[in-house]
Amino acid sequence: MANFTTTVLRHSCEWDTTETECMSIQGFPDTTQLNPSQGYEVLHFINRYMHYRGWGAPSTFQDIESVIKTRLPLGIKTHDEVKTWLDTHFKR
Repeated sequence: MANFTTTVLRHSCEWDTTETECMSIQGFPDTTQLNPSQGYEVLHFINRYMHYRGWGAPSTFQDIESVIKTRLPLGIKTHDEVKTWLDTHFKR
């Protein structure tokens, strides 16, 4: 699994959600919302997504972060919806 840390994040984040809480999420649940402004939520979601896709480059991580922060439609909320949207719209 990709195991990037907070040092690879390029965008500003809030840190209200604990890392332990975010690490406990498995897969891409359709009932758990992803808050793009929360650093640990974004960090661990992207790590899981990159593992799912078999990617490992830091630049790809940062590109996914930028897409989530700047292009994700407002109606896309859950981990499953974000994964599905990235599968369709993110080109590496």
